[in-house]
Amino acid sequence: MTLTTGTIAHWCNYEPGHDKFIYILGTNSVGEVLSFTISSQIKYLGMKPHAKEMIEIPKGTAECFNQQCFIQCFYEVRRTPIAEFRELERLGYINYRASLPQFAPAILATTQNSELLDGYDQEAILEVLSLV
Repeated sequence: MTLTTGTIAHWCNYEPGHDKFIYILGTNSVGEVLSFTISSQIKYLGMKPHAKEMIEIPKGTAECFNQQCFIQCFYEVRRTPIAEFRELERLGYINYRASLPQFAPAILATTQNSELLDGYDQEAILEVLSLV
C-alpha cells in the first residue's frame, strides 16, 4: 500500500473492539503516517463547530463506502510510526481499500480554519498537504 495522500485503509481493531476506515494524509519528516478517522456517524452534523469540520464522502464514492461517510477533521491527527504501520499492514490489521486524493484540498481548507484542532495538528497537516 502506498502511504500517499488520499489512500483509504481499513484498520482492524483501530480502537479496542472497533474497526475503522482511515484517510491517510501522508507521511511527515519524522517518519510518521498521518491520518484522520472516517466515520458514518451523523450525530456530529448537529453539533457546532464539528459539522463544518467534516468532509463528506458520498455513498458509492468508493466500493468500500456503501453509505455516506465523513472524514472527521476535528479529532487529533493520528500519528503512527511508519515501521509500526507497515507491521500492522503485514499482519493484516491494515488493508488498502481505495484512493481518494480529491478530498485533500477540502481537508486542507477545513483544517486551516479549524476551531477544534490544535496548532500542532494544523502544522502537521499543512506540512504534508501543502506538497500535494
